[in-house]
Amino acid sequence: MDAIDERFAIYTVIILICGAVGALAGGFAAAMTFAFIALGVELAYLCGWIIENADRSGA
Repeated sequence: MDAIDERFAIYTVIILICGAVGALAGGFAAAMTFAFIALGVELAYLCGWIIENADRSGA
């Protein structure tokens, strides 16, 4: 599974979670939940990319 497939699966689960939050707490809460979780996911991918490419210096 490559990064595109992983992100698709993760964001599908996030949307389902936020849909449940939206049904219980409202649209604004769902939007904020999605924003915070998506930010965490993207930071995790960024950290993984940095760690993976740490040995390839530009100098």
